Amino acid sequence: MDQEGSKNGHHEGEERKDQKISFFKLFAFADAWDYVLMALGSVGACAHGASLPVFFMFFGKLVDIVAVASIYPASASHKVAKYALEFLYLGFATLVSAWIEMACWMHTGERQASKIRLAYLRAMLNQDIGIFDTEASTAEVIASITNDIIVIQDALSEKVSGYLACPIYKYMLVSALYSIHEKELLISLK
Repeated sequence: MDQEGSKNGHHEGEERKDQKISFFKLFAFADAWDYVLMALGSVGACAHGASLPVFFMFFGKLVDIVAVASIYPASASHKVAKYALEFLYLGFATLVSAWIEMACWMHTGERQASKIRLAYLRAMLNQDIGIFDTEASTAEVIASITNDIIVIQDALSEKVSGYLACPIYKYMLVSALYSIHEKELLISLK
């Protein structure tokens, strides 16, 4: 009987892994405050994703100034100080945007995960009492709730914010590289 039970439990586990839900179904337990947190976290993710291409643009300008510094050393000192201050502002903006992104998405993920955990527990407690004698033990219920909620919370907290930051980063990086290439093309045509 143990072998059959383990085989059936393994087979049911495989079926559960194949079940997929839509992206927006992840947010079924969100309330108004969660939507506010997700909006703030999304803005933070976009700003955080944009920070690295902006850094590359500032660094390119700084390299240009250092290259010209050998010819005009007096004017380069002031410009280097200006870009150093801009690097400081960019670093602070990156720190704040990354903190807002992670804090908001982690908080809303935890709030939604606790609501899902409570709904899951209520659904389990509404089952006929005989199911706990034959099909489910206390340890299975606890393990199932814990494992499923960890996966959902991970998707809500970390994966969504990374999903939002990555396209912004790629778009700005491609735009910056395209503008540099276009600039070099215009210079070579002159």
